Amino acid sequence: MGDPSRGLLRLLRVPPEPHLPAGEPGSARVFRAAPNYWRLKMLQWGARQALTVFGFVFLMTFLFAAPESVVINDKGKQRSVPLANVIAVARGLEVAAVVLWLAQLPVTFALIRLDYELRWYVVTDRAARLREGVLTLTEMTFTLQNVQDIRIRQGPLQRLLGLADVELRTAGGSEASPGQPGHGSSTSRNLHLARFRGVDNAEMIRDLVLERMKRARDAGLGDPDDAAGAPEVSGPSALERAAQELLAESAALRLAVSRSA
Repeated sequence: MGDPSRGLLRLLRVPPEPHLPAGEPGSARVFRAAPNYWRLKMLQWGARQALTVFGFVFLMTFLFAAPESVVINDKGKQRSVPLANVIAVARGLEVAAVVLWLAQLPVTFALIRLDYELRWYVVTDRAARLREGVLTLTEMTFTLQNVQDIRIRQGPLQRLLGLADVELRTAGGSEASPGQPGHGSSTSRNLHLARFRGVDNAEMIRDLVLERMKRARDAGLGDPDDAAGAPEVSGPSALERAAQELLAESAALRLAVSRSA
């Protein structure tokens, strides 16, 4: 990562890499988005810029082809309305828009590059941590014991580039359905759904997570914080049970003596 990128990271206060989640030393496996994911993002970015250029060219052609005045019919009389000032203002706004568009090119390019470079997927023997984003940094950590479902999703363009997304859904996850309050808004984001986006080894990631899930469940491994905060539940001891039985027998004996008297 070059010096300009590091300067931008310092400005945005984004750490270059995440801390490892809970797990045995040496068990961490780090996965990154594939190079073709970067090419896909650049293709999308280039398409947006090309559409903007087309819009500028179309509008500029229209403005330069527009007449300096138009003739209108006003109460049966024809009169000429000058358009020179309006066209001049429109051309000025067009030039300003082009300057702003040129200024945003390096910024949006750098943000897309950083979004690709700062995309981390870390899996240990008991937990996983996924981080993505630059302007809006998202980092999710969950224990493998809580994973309920693993899926591989692949769209047509992803298939063409050899990419896929691995989706992990953990216990308690739910998404707002269409028509429900919050659907489509930023608050409807499913906090129990994690995605390894744009990877070219989706099946290997899925198999690794499945294997470590099974091991963690067999060993009873979970989040140490959850284990430390869990209340201790135990049944009555043998001595307590004997005392309770002795009290019950004493009460029954007293009742029998009082009745015989």
